Amino acid sequence: MPAVEKTDSYAALVERLGRWILLAGAVSWVYVAVRWGWKGAAGFAFGVIGAYCNMRWLANGLVRPKGVAAGLFVLRFGLVGGAAYVILNLFEITPLFVLAGLLSATVAVFLEILFQLFYART
Repeated sequence: MPAVEKTDSYAALVERLGRWILLAGAVSWVYVAVRWGWKGAAGFAFGVIGAYCNMRWLANGLVRPKGVAAGLFVLRFGLVGGAAYVILNLFEITPLFVLAGLLSATVAVFLEILFQLFYART
């Protein structure tokens, strides 16, 4: 497989994972909003946004030089941790909802596996 084809395949995978995260998050967000109200829905939405940004940052870190990627890796955790602290304390949101939103990335990976197994067989 040529290097260009691998890069295109990787870029397509990253795009699909991003869409799966947003889809799983949106569908789950509706349930959370109906079941637990606006605070739960806000926390869940922050978690989904965090999962999406984390996936994008990790994907970009894989194609950058090691020195820059390592610095951004550490900076990313500081930014996410600081944002989570401010959001949870400012809005008094239960951390469980943010964690549940972050798990939308796990659901996205399972959806991508099913996509690869049943649709994208080559």
